[in-house]
Amino acid sequence: MKGAPLVRKLVALALEEDLALGDVTSELSVSRDHQSIARIIARQPLVVCGIEVISMIIEEAKFHVTVNNRCQDGTLVQPDVILAELSGLTREILAAERTILNFLQRLSGVATHTRDFVAEASGLVVLDTRKTLPGWRMLDKYAVTVGGGKNHRFSLGDMILVKNNHIDANSHGMRGALQKIADQKPFYMPWEVEVRNTEELLAALDFKPSIIMLDNFSDDDIRAAMALLAKSPYRPLIEVSGAVTKKRLSALRELGVDAVSAGFLTTHAPNVDISMRMVNPS
Repeated sequence: MKGAPLVRKLVALALEEDLALGDVTSELSVSRDHQSIARIIARQPLVVCGIEVISMIIEEAKFHVTVNNRCQDGTLVQPDVILAELSGLTREILAAERTILNFLQRLSGVATHTRDFVAEASGLVVLDTRKTLPGWRMLDKYAVTVGGGKNHRFSLGDMILVKNNHIDANSHGMRGALQKIADQKPFYMPWEVEVRNTEELLAALDFKPSIIMLDNFSDDDIRAAMALLAKSPYRPLIEVSGAVTKKRLSALRELGVDAVSAGFLTTHAPNVDISMRMVNPS
């Protein structure tokens, strides 16, 4: 993650948002050569994520600040734990404060939210989606993995996923769309088919996709689908998407599905409470 160009671009944009006109308050109230130590502190239980981004922000801003990370990504910490310590010019520490906290609060929020869901999904693979903040996909998906989830496709080009609109846009329906893909797809590329009912499920099985997604199936519909799959000579990985909640996980596990995908891992993750405090200013 640290050397990823897309993350660097995002860091640069965040700094530009905050510092295009400088930091007028610090420039007026703090002398140019004043130095401080600042601690970044967890204010609630959380899964740490984004520690490496602190150094990226300092480097991108070309600040004379030393970063001492005190935790690793993936660590579950309690309130008042020090995540990192910064030392250097006070003005620069203050200028970087909000950008650092914005990244840490968002990434640790997604990781904490995901860890909580994965704990309830024991036995099921938990997948994210492409429902990420624009520009934040690499970081959002990284945070999901830190929280114990798995990444679905990163972009439209790294996996074939036949969705409802692809089928509806094809004059020959599902079989027409799947036949075109089966005839032309790269042999090494995995592919997935989203189905809306058992009729589409049976049609999809004839083409042997790597994964079949049961989209917005009720538990009863999933039960019927799994009964059909038990009679099929071909058994792809079965993913369930749509209305996947914590309360439903135990039922899905008992029904025998392999994985669940949930956009709310990234769309509904609340920021966690992390702060920065100056200590022992010189």
